[in-house]
Amino acid sequence: MRVANTMEIRLQNASYIIKEIECNPGITNTEIARKRGLSVPTISNIMNILKNSDIVMTTGTGESSGGRRPVRLSLNPKCQYSIGVSIARHTVYLLLIDFEGHIYEKEKHFIQFEENDEFWCKIDCLIKKMQEKVPEPCGVGIALPGFVDNQHKIVSNTHSLGTPKVSFDCIYRILGEQVSIGDSCRLAAMAQVFANTHAEDNFFILLSRRVSGILIYDNSIQNLKVSSLDIGTMIIEPDIKDITYATSGSFLELCSASTIIEWLKENYSMSSYEQFFDEIDNGNLEFIKMWDSYLHHLSIAVYNIYAIFKVDIVIGGEMAKYIKPYTQKLNDYIRILSSGDELHIKIHCSVYGEYDDAYGAALETRYLSLQKKLPEILKNSAP
Repeated sequence: MRVANTMEIRLQNASYIIKEIECNPGITNTEIARKRGLSVPTISNIMNILKNSDIVMTTGTGESSGGRRPVRLSLNPKCQYSIGVSIARHTVYLLLIDFEGHIYEKEKHFIQFEENDEFWCKIDCLIKKMQEKVPEPCGVGIALPGFVDNQHKIVSNTHSLGTPKVSFDCIYRILGEQVSIGDSCRLAAMAQVFANTHAEDNFFILLSRRVSGILIYDNSIQNLKVSSLDIGTMIIEPDIKDITYATSGSFLELCSASTIIEWLKENYSMSSYEQFFDEIDNGNLEFIKMWDSYLHHLSIAVYNIYAIFKVDIVIGGEMAKYIKPYTQKLNDYIRILSSGDELHIKIHCSVYGEYDDAYGAALETRYLSLQKKLPEILKNSAP
């Protein structure tokens, strides 16, 4: 078995320290040492290197326990800026974050996805305009709704974009090979871990045109054989026979972001959730019945997922903002399903919602950039 060398250990410890500061702004050297099982001098040595490299900064002092007041630490927001781009079939989401994870700008554009140079040139223009808002070059991350295969340089299972797969070639040709490309569900889950949204153990459900999920445990994303779990294939109403755009009776068919829009298009001259909820607010019984049906199906899926993983459920993606006001009703439906079982299912909705995976894409490119910089920084500071 290969033994890690001193530089690898320092790199690992530096990564641990940055992660702790990222998830716990204002943490102290002593608190990091205690959480990670490392000595305070080890933490202090690496912390000084990170401060001298402008990666970490002090943000004040804590309460003294008899000696010197402990110094509180955070990431330096001006160290680096990152742009995340989320691609959906009809919509593109962009946001710009600083190194600490604060959002500077976010934009939503209605652009039809096409796997060609013209589409990616439009994305390139949007990215360049956003880059102009900050003084330094930005890393760029792209979130795509499918499974990323870095070996073959494709994203598969991208049916929600209207194509079975997307090649890296076109993206790299227009945006450059330095851009990072990731699975939208895994990236969206990163927003829950690193953006202090819901750092506790949970199962994250991405409810957009694609339905997928991933387990977050001990502030880490768990790889369940694939980078994200295709829970959209779960059958929650086996008696439904009408097939629309997915497997009949599946979680994807009954609860994706397309479910109600497809219903509106088929039965009314409407094509937006805003119109749908206006009708609900006006007391339209047919619309209320449709939404109750949606929440009922979602409650079945949540109940099934909880039965397996036994953790809180976080709902993100396009549907999060619409579901949030109805979480109590969703909880009521789940209680009916549990029929006396001692279940304590907690449902949360992500604060980033439709920008979840764009935020994660920005975090990913920031992480990759840091992994390239850290070895050189530590090497130059070695005694």
